[in-house]
Formats: sequence, C-alpha cells, structure tokens
Amino acid sequence: MMLKTGLILVLTLIALVFSATFNPELALQTVRTWITSEFEEQNVSQSDKVLTHILRVDVNVSGSKPMRINLDVEGEHPDGCEYPVIVGQSRRDNSITIEVYREVPVDVVCPMILKPYRDSISVEGSFEPGDYTIHVNSHSQAVSI
Repeated sequence: MMLKTGLILVLTLIALVFSATFNPELALQTVRTWITSEFEEQNVSQSDKVLTHILRVDVNVSGSKPMRINLDVEGEHPDGCEYPVIVGQSRRDNSITIEVYREVPVDVVCPMILKPYRDSISVEGSFEPGDYTIHVNSHSQAVSI
C-alpha cells in the first residue's frame, strides 16, 4: 500500500513538473519546422533529366574555312511524354560532348512507349584539321577532319 502511494506521488510530481515546463506552442513550432524541412529536402529537384537513347550519329564536316561540324542524330525517347528536347554542348580540347535530354516533372506518369527522335545538331565553334571524339549521350565516335 505504501509502495502504491509512493508511486502515485512520484508520478504526480513528474506530471506537475512536465506540465509546468511543457510549451505546446513551442512543440507545434518544432513539428512545423521538421515537416517543412522534410518537404524541402524531398523536392529539391522538380524534374528529372531524361536522356534520349542515341542509336546513330552521322557526322558531316563543311569543306569551307573555318570548318564546321553538323550531326544528324537518330534515337528514341524512353517514354511517350511530350516535353521539349534540350541540347547542351561542351568542348574540351578535341573532345566534344553533346547532351540530348528532356526535363520531365517528377510527379508525371508517362505512357510506356518509345518515341522516335531525329534532329540535325550544329556543333558550336570552328574546327582545325585533326582527330576529334564526339560524345552524344552514351554514343561515342572518333572523327578525323
């Protein structure tokens, strides 16, 4: 009986101390901050970069000075979503990188069909005679000019 009374007394004291120090507004603010932080971390990217699968690249070099390179590219998009194609280019020494992709929102569901892709891409800049490597997504090709 004395043990039961002592236990009730200790629990009552803990409840009183807890209620005196507990601030529901502060607890709610902490929960809001945590939820907002979680939401922001999960939605850092609003879209995915979906690369075009490249099947063939034909390289055409102009005979005029300065020489220019034009690429006839064929491939396919891995889904049926209709988003604009973006072509990015970079060049480092004799290595040319072309990236062909679409930015598809992460919350969009696309039909599971392959969509053909065909385009003519003018490579930026002029070229001196020499050996070059052209990378179009996962497709690589050596070219002598």
